[in-house]
Amino acid sequence: MDKINLWQQTLEELRLIVSKPIFQTLLSQVELISLEKNIATIACPNPYIQSLVESRYYSLIKNTLDQKTKGGNSLVFVVNPGLVKKSNKKDERNGPLFNWKEGGSLGQNNSLNPKYVFSTFVVGNSNNFAHAAAQAIVQKPGVAYNPFFLWGGVGIGKTHLIQAIGHAILGKYPELKIFYCPSETFTNELVQSLQKKTISAFKKKFRELDVLLIDDIQFIAGKEYSQEEFFHTFNTLYLAGKQVVLTSDRRPEEIPQIEERLISRFMGGLTVDIQPPDFEMRVAILKAKCQEKNQELDEQALTFLAKTVSSNTRELEGVLSQILTQASIINEKPDLEFIKKFFGVKSKTQSKKASAKKIIFMVVKHFKIKTADLLGVSRRREYVLPRQVAMYLLREEGEPLVKIGEVLGGRDHTTIIHGVRKITHKFTSDSNLRHEIMLIKQSLYE
Repeated sequence: MDKINLWQQTLEELRLIVSKPIFQTLLSQVELISLEKNIATIACPNPYIQSLVESRYYSLIKNTLDQKTKGGNSLVFVVNPGLVKKSNKKDERNGPLFNWKEGGSLGQNNSLNPKYVFSTFVVGNSNNFAHAAAQAIVQKPGVAYNPFFLWGGVGIGKTHLIQAIGHAILGKYPELKIFYCPSETFTNELVQSLQKKTISAFKKKFRELDVLLIDDIQFIAGKEYSQEEFFHTFNTLYLAGKQVVLTSDRRPEEIPQIEERLISRFMGGLTVDIQPPDFEMRVAILKAKCQEKNQELDEQALTFLAKTVSSNTRELEGVLSQILTQASIINEKPDLEFIKKFFGVKSKTQSKKASAKKIIFMVVKHFKIKTADLLGVSRRREYVLPRQVAMYLLREEGEPLVKIGEVLGGRDHTTIIHGVRKITHKFTSDSNLRHEIMLIKQSLYE
């Protein structure tokens, strides 16, 4: 039996053993790429799926493969990012795996934002597993992954994804009652119901839902009564087979001041993290947003912007909007030179070089400190940061490491390298610091 037919038969067997969402989200994503001397090498599209499949389904895959080959095999899992996602293809027997219209019953008071749908959600290596799991939930709410706990940093798409789940379920099952709210809203409504003595109406509203989407669940930490009420709401929905989707800025077990019984329930379904977008995904996000705004940026401009802002999706979109707005106001094309100017990067046409003395003067002036403190040995934060910014700006002007060390109080080149690297990293991830550096740069070339 050839490798392709062997794996196809193995998958057909696995399809009958595991649930449809598990098969579609995990097992259908992997592929047998070689079988030599009873060693089966299985490729996965990313490290996350590799870890889950290897840790949870190794024995199942091995036993199924052993039956087909009539021998004992060892499995080796590798990552192959170029692996085609089968979830995007059609299941020949059942038609499209995911088939719904986005939107659903617009008359429902579900608090869903019409912009946050799957069609506007950019998928990449950092979120493809979360996206696939979300789509599986839409097929069978309350069955696929319940609860679904999504965690990650600020501005990386958690709110977009859980609201997309709500829209898609409405499109597929318009009769279901769906409600989205931040946990702060849950707490505020609970307090108001207690004040107005309408707690029964509050419980009825939340406990008769078919799908409950709660954003930023970490904000109920330390609020005992909110945790008590949410515990009973969760239990009521879960035992009735209703879908619960939660987001947080950290793992369930890392949320401080939250009851153990809630943590255990949050971890009872599927917990998935979303990482900040990588470079390729940032470029894709920029292209999608430009298309949405009927704007166009050339590849050089997109590349520069994607490299410069790497913190999160929300900030990337915000910076793009600022650039496009500013370009529109002054009637200029938002090309590479315009974007560099926006970030305070010296244009190629600017032959004048800012002197070391001027850079130090502008840094001291901006941070409102004394020159002696900038050049001194104090490790207080209010002096260290400006000092490192000065290192960064001097290096950007092409000054040698030795000279930078000399003008900044006789520091060695390793200290300068460390300072430059630190600010270079922060420039891409810290919007506040980036703004401060941009202001200083603009003052240098005025």
